[in-house]
Amino acid sequence: MLKIGFIFPSSDYLFDPFRGDPFTHFHILTILEDAFGSAIDLKLIDLRGIKRYFAKYHIPECNVFLHSVYTLDFAEQRGIIEILRQQYPDALHIAGGPHANFFPDECMMIFDSVIFGEGDDTIVEAVRDLKAGKLKRIYRPNGIVDINVYSCDRRHFLPKSATARKNVLTLRNKSGLENLWGTTAMFSRGCPYRCSFCAIEYARREAPGIRFRKPEYVEAEIEYLKKDYGIQGLSLTDEIVFPLNPKAAMRHLEAIGRTNILWRGQCRVDGVTPEIASLARQSGCVALGMGVESVAQRCLDIINKQVSVQKARETIAMLKANDIEARMYLIIGLPGEPDDIVEQTWSFIRETQPDLVYLGLFTVRPGTEMFNNPEKFGIASVSYDWENTMHRRRGNQENKKQLSFKYAPVTPWGRGMSEEEIIRNHNEIYRRVKEAGLSSFELYKDSNITDD
Repeated sequence: MLKIGFIFPSSDYLFDPFRGDPFTHFHILTILEDAFGSAIDLKLIDLRGIKRYFAKYHIPECNVFLHSVYTLDFAEQRGIIEILRQQYPDALHIAGGPHANFFPDECMMIFDSVIFGEGDDTIVEAVRDLKAGKLKRIYRPNGIVDINVYSCDRRHFLPKSATARKNVLTLRNKSGLENLWGTTAMFSRGCPYRCSFCAIEYARREAPGIRFRKPEYVEAEIEYLKKDYGIQGLSLTDEIVFPLNPKAAMRHLEAIGRTNILWRGQCRVDGVTPEIASLARQSGCVALGMGVESVAQRCLDIINKQVSVQKARETIAMLKANDIEARMYLIIGLPGEPDDIVEQTWSFIRETQPDLVYLGLFTVRPGTEMFNNPEKFGIASVSYDWENTMHRRRGNQENKKQLSFKYAPVTPWGRGMSEEEIIRNHNEIYRRVKEAGLSSFELYKDSNITDD
């Protein structure tokens, strides 16, 4: 019998690597299970929480290993491959994921076969070829994938304890929800917008726009999670949590509402109307995060965010009026930031009174327009030391920070800020947010879960 192991790396840069769920792994393994049944042996090899050195003792022998390669995990995944080449020399390795699309030549040197674009259909083709002894070096999708032709992603590939957990719905202003059993879920794929800092641009080339699961499938998956895992609350990790079309959004929210689940998610600041906000609350929504990104309109225009600071004000007020916790995502260090960004940001926070602030440092990530065309954004250099620069590592906001890029002294919008200035601005805003009790990190750091 063909033994297939899908490896999920340790993600040890996260404060809590179990804060999310391996959706790609669940999805691909469900597809393979539906296609081949008992003819293959499928394993999800979960290395979260395991020190990298000891990973080799947790990986069973398989005929083929699957890898979804992310830039942050690439160094670890490359090290795993080196170990497995020695430990199981006859095993083959098939890779897909963002990093494979960003750096195809590099990945072609490491893996036996690489799947570009969406792998829903091509992974089945690759396994059939593998069984026939004809595995190809490259696989590409044929057209846009219809995400509604696939079964609900099953989670029996991991223990129940890895899915159902508490502190998923922790709120700043309401107690008790942190004790509910919850998990994360995703009911859509893609994004129709083209923000210059966003790293999913590569996916748009293969499948532009955004696709949502049908309302009846959304309802069925939630009921499955309730029945099999005792789930009472959901953190929805979609880029945009409900359809942009108001009628479609209403059908989506009504489907969630029929399950009597509590949930939180993310939205665009221009994607909420009073009617949608009211229905979201009725459907069980307790919190929505929105990518405000910057309170300086020039920054938003430069990064092609296609929203206004004024609309952000209105949406925060709209959510709070409907008893939905309004969470604001901010990025410090964006191109075009004014010298007084600290005071502008703090003034906006005091005026709008968001319930929670997620504060991050700007990073230039592979696959983004900023990475591909740095000069356009006044960026003089970009570091490839992704493990240390692209993400907050274990620890806390007070840890030493460094940027993944440097601005030129003179940029298309004027003087380029230094790394020291950007980090100083970030630290000052964080200090004020923390003292005001608005820090997302402070809310979650004692709850065994955090959002980055």
